Amino acid sequence: MIKFTAFTVLWFVFLTGKIDLDLYARAHSNVSCLESERKTLIEFKKGLIDKSNRLASWTGEDCCSWKGVGCSRNTGHVVKLDLRNNATFDSDRFLYGDAQNYASILRQSCLGGQISPSLVNLQHLHYLDLSSNYFAGIRIPAFIGSLKNLRYLSLSSAGFNGTIPPQLGNLSALEYLDLGENFGGFSASISLHSLSTKSLWWATSLSSLKHLDLSGADLGEARDWLQALNKLRFLSSLTLRLCRIYSFPYIAHPNFTSLTSLDLSGNGFNSTIPLWLFNLTLLVHLDLSNNRFFGPIVPNSLQHWSSLSYLDLSLNQFNTSLPDPLFTLNNLVHLDLSNNQIQGPLPFGIGNLTSLTLNNLVHLDLSNNQIQGPLPFGIGNLTSLSVLLMGGNKFEGKIPSAIGQLRELTELDLSDNGFNGTIPSSLWRLSELKSLCLSGNPLSGELRDIHFAQLAQLKELSLSSNRLALNVSSSWVPPFQLEWIYMSSMKIGPKFPLWLQTQKRVESLLMSDSSISDTIPDWFESVCHGIKTLDFSNNYITGKPPMCKGNSGDKYRKMFYLDSNKFEGPLQLLPTDIFGLNLQNNSLHGIIPQLDINMTLDVLRVLDLSDNHFIGSIPDSLCSLQMLVILDLSNNRLSGRIPSCIGKLKTLGVLNLANNSLYGHIPISLAHLNYLQSLHLNRNNFTGMLPSSLRYLKKLQYLDLGNNGLEGIIPSWIGDELSRLKILVLESNNFHGDISTSLCKLSSLQVLKLEDNNLTGHIPRCFNNFTAMTSTELDSTRIYVPIGVLNSVVDDDSEELSVFIKGVMLNYTSSNVRYVRFMGLSGNKLSGEIPVELMSLVGLQGLDLSRNHLSGRIPENIGDLKQLESLDLSKNDLSGPIPQSLSNLDSLCWLNLSFNELTGPIPSGRHLQTLDNPTFYIGNSGLCGDPLDKSCPDGKSNAGESDGDHEDGKESYFDWFYAGLGPGFAVGLVGFLSVLCFQKSWRYAYFGFLESLFNKVWVEIALLKRKFV
Repeated sequence: MIKFTAFTVLWFVFLTGKIDLDLYARAHSNVSCLESERKTLIEFKKGLIDKSNRLASWTGEDCCSWKGVGCSRNTGHVVKLDLRNNATFDSDRFLYGDAQNYASILRQSCLGGQISPSLVNLQHLHYLDLSSNYFAGIRIPAFIGSLKNLRYLSLSSAGFNGTIPPQLGNLSALEYLDLGENFGGFSASISLHSLSTKSLWWATSLSSLKHLDLSGADLGEARDWLQALNKLRFLSSLTLRLCRIYSFPYIAHPNFTSLTSLDLSGNGFNSTIPLWLFNLTLLVHLDLSNNRFFGPIVPNSLQHWSSLSYLDLSLNQFNTSLPDPLFTLNNLVHLDLSNNQIQGPLPFGIGNLTSLTLNNLVHLDLSNNQIQGPLPFGIGNLTSLSVLLMGGNKFEGKIPSAIGQLRELTELDLSDNGFNGTIPSSLWRLSELKSLCLSGNPLSGELRDIHFAQLAQLKELSLSSNRLALNVSSSWVPPFQLEWIYMSSMKIGPKFPLWLQTQKRVESLLMSDSSISDTIPDWFESVCHGIKTLDFSNNYITGKPPMCKGNSGDKYRKMFYLDSNKFEGPLQLLPTDIFGLNLQNNSLHGIIPQLDINMTLDVLRVLDLSDNHFIGSIPDSLCSLQMLVILDLSNNRLSGRIPSCIGKLKTLGVLNLANNSLYGHIPISLAHLNYLQSLHLNRNNFTGMLPSSLRYLKKLQYLDLGNNGLEGIIPSWIGDELSRLKILVLESNNFHGDISTSLCKLSSLQVLKLEDNNLTGHIPRCFNNFTAMTSTELDSTRIYVPIGVLNSVVDDDSEELSVFIKGVMLNYTSSNVRYVRFMGLSGNKLSGEIPVELMSLVGLQGLDLSRNHLSGRIPENIGDLKQLESLDLSKNDLSGPIPQSLSNLDSLCWLNLSFNELTGPIPSGRHLQTLDNPTFYIGNSGLCGDPLDKSCPDGKSNAGESDGDHEDGKESYFDWFYAGLGPGFAVGLVGFLSVLCFQKSWRYAYFGFLESLFNKVWVEIALLKRKFV
């Protein structure tokens, strides 16, 4: 959102009003349009593209009456040309709908084409505004610099591209220049063009300039930007947002001391805040957000910033505590320090008006820092506060009751902290509250009807992930109409909340993991038709899932999370306005219904029906969902072939059909899925060879074709063409032949699973080119897929990987699969030695080469694989000793070397001693030592302890043993005899025991003697 100060707005009104005073008003003057200028405007119109006929009024003789044209009342000259596009921007339609189609619609309202050079004939022009149009990447005409009388020029968000013409520096009368981009909406939706310049020295001639906006222009090579702008003494408003500026050139002192508004947000400044900024004594508005500023937030004294009312330092790297001087700015209205690394407690006297003077503060945002300790009681003295955002810190203790003194508060966010105890009763008396966010705290207690009685203005209620329980009466009618309800991971059930039927404006409803074990009542359809985000996942809801059909206008784009419930029955027809539907892990059955060809599901992006009981074939009508990004039908009972029309899903990023009963050949039409990044066809009955057309899936990162009946050799194009692969799974098929060395080109590969095929030959030595396996740093990236013009992170269970590791089958999902480094080649007919080059894959967590014909020795430097947790080399023909370096693998928790021809003592020491299962080593007749029962010959111990060291240790041990044995025996004997002397009962018992023992031994000896005599 663009932020303007009151001063900037008033100055803009004054400037435009001053120009308007000179304009021609036909009702009050008989001065007519000059013919030469009328012809100029007609010529100018000819160069424009006007698809929406906005210039329809440009006919007739009097050009002064044309829309957007203003003339001087005295001379009749055209002095104003205002052709800005006033079309409104619908962010919902852009974000949730078909963004490309919406951009096309927006362009219909824009002027475009060319700017005719005839415009230079309008030499009396004072005001030119072509903003929010679309000129499709043309350059700003240099001849605009010839309009010497221009005082106002706005070409912002109009699709201009290329270098800013330095001829604009000729406009010496210019007071207002706006070439910026509005990244918050309109221009971002229709244009990806941007301006640039390598020097701003041309601006030094604009001696009258008061307002300059170059937002979005690339100033990365304009090293003189600060020196040039420092010459503009009358500049009062400067906006250089998102200009790719990374440093401040040196200036001795600032000359633009008239600045009242400065916006340098969204650049790459990586320094402390320059000291000259604190000399701008007239500053009212300062935005340095979204950079990399560090160090002290402000110096010890801020008396020069006494006029400051708006300060935004969010999204930086400040990591100090909050300085007291910051809270002495008594004109400060808006303070945003969110998303830094600010530490320590809040200043003790933050609300003490005798020492700190934030009595005008309306907006305070300290969210997403590392602020600790309690929330000071004095916070209640900031009585002007309307917005208080403290979420995402490390606050602890109880919420102070003084919070109830903030009577003007409309937004309160204390989420994701450590606040405990009950919510103070004073909080529920904040009758102006529109947004209340307390999620992610260990708060406790019951919330009843009475708590909400005074919150009639409430629109957002966020109570997720607490220990709270909502216990309201079945007849409760809330005083509010909520738009956003976040109550996940808190106790609401078991009954479905009846009070929801009174809420008619809900846009987001999140009640996942809330202990609801009920059916969804029929009346819910009337509530949910306008909902954009619905999350009932991880409950026990039965019956039919809600479809929320109804209003299908462009404003509504629904995302439903209904997974992990007990929904049953056949799948209903989908609503036409749904954006995403997740019904994973339910009990739905029957066939997937054919879609109505008359329905337009052009907004559906995500469809997840996995882990249900669907049968039958995949309906061809799914191919009509041509904006689909994620399709997951895995873990059902689907049969038949994959429809060949699947290639029509041009935007598909994830396709998961795993664990069904699909058969036939893999369709070649998959090659048309140019955006596909994740393909899962594993655990089906596919046969034939891999279609070579799959080589065109250039963006593929995850390919799982395991557990099918595929045959042939592993094609070389996998390595040659699919260079982005991170996970390749071809296990349990019928592939044969050598492993192609082209696979070595897959430097990003982190999982390779070729187990249980008929592969022969040697393990390629070039496998050490798997760079991702050589890194010990875990990959934190996820798979990104396009949704409209946005990018969405795949973060559901569409990404699954099963790995037999540590002796068991482990299942990884999207949340952790990116951390796995594994190589499995077991169950083939591979021969030769284990390549020593594999030992450079130091990031490997699992290595399985079992059930092959590998021979030779285990590489001596196998201990270099420090991250290894599972190693299986069993059932090969390996020989020689087990390397001592194996004992260096401190992460190893599974080892199998059985059924080889290994010899010598088993290494011991360090972590290896915990792997004491003899089955790890059986089938090697030449092995000896623990944990096997077979001792090593010649008194040799387990490897890892040399004989000399062992003997020295043995002698030392017994020396100390005998040295302590004598004194210990003497002390023990004296103590024992003392007890016998002083305890009669013990003495009688002891000698009675000896007599009894003597009698038994004598009898046994007598019997033995008789037996042998």
